[in-house]
Amino acid sequence: MGAPRLAVERVTFERDRMVLLVRVPEGPAASLGDDGAARLLAARPSLASHVCLNAEGAPFGGILSRTSLPHVLEHLVIDLQAQDPACAPDVTFVGTTEWLAAHDGLARVTVAYTDDLIALGALKAALALMEGTVE
Repeated sequence: MGAPRLAVERVTFERDRMVLLVRVPEGPAASLGDDGAARLLAARPSLASHVCLNAEGAPFGGILSRTSLPHVLEHLVIDLQAQDPACAPDVTFVGTTEWLAAHDGLARVTVAYTDDLIALGALKAALALMEGTVE
């Protein structure tokens, strides 16, 4: 694979959420594509059934191949936290992704957490997974 196309520039922790400033040089159009999405779903099949509020009304798995890379990162961090053995089974994690400056490829990803160390570990694992799927 080539150089990573997604970089986390800043991580901050608020009372109940982790906020990431993410840069994607190619901007909002950069996505995993069909092959990258298939590889990611093979590694994390639970992503297919994530609830996602999107224009198509589809589950996250239905838009994974064509959604923005920061949005993929959001769902991966949520997925990894939710499946961490130390996480209570009744916790619901939510997140948002928004473009702050699309022309500069700058987005903000916000993800709820219950434990900052688990959230940080999930972020690290999510970035490693994405590195292997971004074409």
